[in-house]
Amino acid sequence: MKKHIVKITSFSLAVMMILSSFITVSAAEKCSKKEEVAYVNLNLNGSVKEVNVVNIIDTSDGRALDYGNYESVRNMTTTDNIDYSDGAVSISTNADKLYYEGKLKNNIIPWNISIKYYIDGKEISRDKIAGKSGALKIKIKIDKNKGCKNDFFESYALQLTMSLDTDNCKNIKADGATAANVGSAKQLTYTILPNKGADIEVTSDVSNFEMGEISINGIKLNLNIEVDDKEIMEQVEELTDAIKKLDGGAGDLNSGTNALKNSVKNDLQSGVATLNNGAAKMHKKGSDLKKGAKELNGGAKNLKSGAKTLDNGVKSLKDGVGQLKKGLNALNSKSSGLTSGSAQIKTALGTIQKSLNNVSLSTETLTQLTSASSQIKSGIDSLVTSIQTLQKSVGWESYKAIMLSNGLDLDTLKEGNSQAVKSISELIETLNAQIAQLEAKGADTSALKSQAQQLQTVANLLAANNANIDGTKSYLDTVNKNIGELLKGAAELQTGYTEFDKQIGTLSDTLTTLAFNMTLLKSGIDTLVKNYGALDSGVKEYTQGVAQITGGYSKLVSGTSELASGSKELLGGTKTLNNGTAELLDGISQFYTATGTLKDGTGKLDEGVQSLLAGVAVLNGGTSALKSGTSELRDKTGDMDTKIGDKIDSLIDSISGGDSKTVSFVSDKNTNVSSVQFVIKTPAIEIPETAAKEVEEEEQLNFWQKLLKLFGLY
Repeated sequence: MKKHIVKITSFSLAVMMILSSFITVSAAEKCSKKEEVAYVNLNLNGSVKEVNVVNIIDTSDGRALDYGNYESVRNMTTTDNIDYSDGAVSISTNADKLYYEGKLKNNIIPWNISIKYYIDGKEISRDKIAGKSGALKIKIKIDKNKGCKNDFFESYALQLTMSLDTDNCKNIKADGATAANVGSAKQLTYTILPNKGADIEVTSDVSNFEMGEISINGIKLNLNIEVDDKEIMEQVEELTDAIKKLDGGAGDLNSGTNALKNSVKNDLQSGVATLNNGAAKMHKKGSDLKKGAKELNGGAKNLKSGAKTLDNGVKSLKDGVGQLKKGLNALNSKSSGLTSGSAQIKTALGTIQKSLNNVSLSTETLTQLTSASSQIKSGIDSLVTSIQTLQKSVGWESYKAIMLSNGLDLDTLKEGNSQAVKSISELIETLNAQIAQLEAKGADTSALKSQAQQLQTVANLLAANNANIDGTKSYLDTVNKNIGELLKGAAELQTGYTEFDKQIGTLSDTLTTLAFNMTLLKSGIDTLVKNYGALDSGVKEYTQGVAQITGGYSKLVSGTSELASGSKELLGGTKTLNNGTAELLDGISQFYTATGTLKDGTGKLDEGVQSLLAGVAVLNGGTSALKSGTSELRDKTGDMDTKIGDKIDSLIDSISGGDSKTVSFVSDKNTNVSSVQFVIKTPAIEIPETAAKEVEEEEQLNFWQKLLKLFGLY
């Protein structure tokens, strides 16, 4: 830790030092040790009228050697002669200390001083301001005189004092001045620090204006002030350590949201896309299957209708046996058509059988469907669990726990900051009270004011630290709330998909039943095809028998009976076939509808996953921004302790004028100068006695007397 120390003296102590210093001269040939007091007489406008320097020289060895560019010199202590030639002053005396005054040839001082006077907003000449009445404004400007080759402006402080009589000066306003009542006068004092100029403005409502001299004292500051910044630096180190831990926590949070984003994008989104694609393919196959089932059902209906017609024909055949002989020749001519029709029926049945063989409703596909749905449900459950875990880990309390585990109790830090701010504020109030008491006694309080300003800077820094803690809490609470909204959406998705998975199970059961019915239908068709082969052979034999019918009427009766029986079996089989194809069509329609529902559901699920991904992306963006912000904060506060130390050094240097060596104002050849003081004054503004008498007489006249005097009649 550093202790910042600067030396400053008040103006009163400086004068005492001038009057009580002891100087040793090593040899007559060397410059004597001395002090200088430059008395600068200004004009009313601030320009330099003349400069007289009082040199205070230690002459305990009986001789003194000094240098200066003077118009004239005079001994102020003894009657001893002063030998002055070519800028060298040589003195022989018995006095231990000698005061001599020299009037400088060159009236250049380290400061440019400008004084302007205004009455009712208009600038007025300095030689006409005395006795004026109205709204007075005095503007004083002080800056560096670049024509003066030394560092007095950079290392010397000025104290400007002016006094206004409150009997003829009302409503006095002087921003930046220390005002004190001295009898009936209001004394205004301004302190101008080293390397600083001044723009001073004083306003007042005046009557018969007069003012005493404006006095400006300049001296190098050398008081001791010790600033122990150990406690401040320890708190700054705690703050920077906390910022580093905050940056690390923000990095971990950002990594977690990155992992969550990648998981949703690579796993959940991919799985939903696969499910959506599979549902679309199943829906398309369901459409093709529905179309084929409609064609099969139409064929079964036609077969049923044909079988019924055949059965009716067989009945008619049986009823018309008695007329068989009459239509025998006609029947014989139709035999080729009958055998051909039977062959077509046989071919149609073979086609139906082949179509049913091509219909595949594998339970393995259904198992894959239910397994995929279960995996998706499991993934959604895991997602909800992950978000719940994230919500628990991202929040103010979790953040405080992490910081506590790393050795920083945020509540204690905040409470300590608040207590420190309160203590500093109380200390500032105490200092301000002391300043007011000291100023009432006319003491210099600039050092105490500087301490109060420094303490206020520390209090502001600690308050900013608490504001940072509160901002972090607000941000983490907002993030936790957003994660809660995300969890709510994921929970709704979980609930919806649980119902969807249940419907998938119901669909699987329905398709399993359909597969079983398809097996029964295929078995019935196989039996029908097998039996119809015998029927087809019977038809062929029938047609062959027609040719011989005339030879065996009894065989014809028997054949027609058999034909009627076979026709009934055929009709019953076609009814069974028709009912089976109808059930098949109904089941396939349900399957098609279910796949459509599945497709819509997976589409909505995909939309939900996209929304989830967008939400996670927003969360990830927020954590990235947080990480960027904490990194920037860490970078900018990494050397905070150094910057604060440098700022304290700079602040102290700004009010102390640095630690430069004291040099002579009179001549560079004077190398043994212990102090230099400037006493700068303007002349007083006074109403001439004749004008004052006229004013007094004018005030004694009444209105009519003044009116008569105006026309020369009084």
